[in-house]
Amino acid sequence: MSSQTKITSYKLTLRAKRKLEQYALNLKTSKAKIINYALYEIFVKNEHKITAETIASYIKETKLNLKPDSYTFHLSFDYYDRIVLLKNDVQIINYTEYHDNEFIGILLSFYFDKVAIFRKKKVDKYLIKETKPSQIGLYLNKDLKDNINEICNRYQLNAGVLIFDILTDIEFGDLPFKNLPQDVVINSEEKERIIIFIPPMLHKQLKETPLSNSFIAEIRAEQYLKKYNLKR
Repeated sequence: MSSQTKITSYKLTLRAKRKLEQYALNLKTSKAKIINYALYEIFVKNEHKITAETIASYIKETKLNLKPDSYTFHLSFDYYDRIVLLKNDVQIINYTEYHDNEFIGILLSFYFDKVAIFRKKKVDKYLIKETKPSQIGLYLNKDLKDNINEICNRYQLNAGVLIFDILTDIEFGDLPFKNLPQDVVINSEEKERIIIFIPPMLHKQLKETPLSNSFIAEIRAEQYLKKYNLKR
């Protein structure tokens, strides 16, 4: 994925605007990083699951009231091309034309309603009331840390949000694990520190487990990268 970006505008429903602000605050990152995480979940993690038919049906079934205000952020050219292709297909299905900023707003509304890690994993318990995140340091093997950094650079993600996703992925069970995996291979014994922000309630859960935060994050991250074909 190219690192080149263009400045793009988008519109939001009131609900999506509030969700965007809430998650950015709870995870101590920018709204642009949350938007990029939304696009990563739509176009990378679920690229074969979310189709034009899915978006077209969502538009027909949902009362979308996009507010007139427009906001801007840096969008990669790769994501822009995918959004335009998806928009064109949806327009054909729904016999309706959408401006780019409207369609991005529709995608964000769809994301928060149907896709978001925050919804499907029912992790709102970590995010609704807590507003000041905890800063923690994790020691990960060097290869894994490099892989995570490369993913963040490639998809313009915040490492804390990515690790939050990893730690709360229901495919791997509640913390610490569904069961201790036998197929995880640690390629490097050298450890490097990564500093992230996570919601206090999640941090509290991590501290209550009998295993170290770093060990839990490392094992789950290796599983996550393998599941979503993100390993280098």
